[in-house]
Amino acid sequence: MGGSDTRAEAESFVASAGGPDNMLWGSSFEAWNHYRAGNPNLILLDATGATQIEKVSQFNKNRLQDALDSLG
Repeated sequence: MGGSDTRAEAESFVASAGGPDNMLWGSSFEAWNHYRAGNPNLILLDATGATQIEKVSQFNKNRLQDALDSLG
């Protein structure tokens, strides 16, 4: 969830870090507060917005892939 930077900066980070195709972004911390997110955290949501995996910790490609694989 991007929230503290501009949308362009958040998109650039996701692209450079090999992140998922979908990212939540808002100009305030409303989404962060809703999901009780911190920095760094990785929270994976399903298509309905329900939390599937929470607080994977610091973002990196391997942790992201492991988390996605566990959703199977």
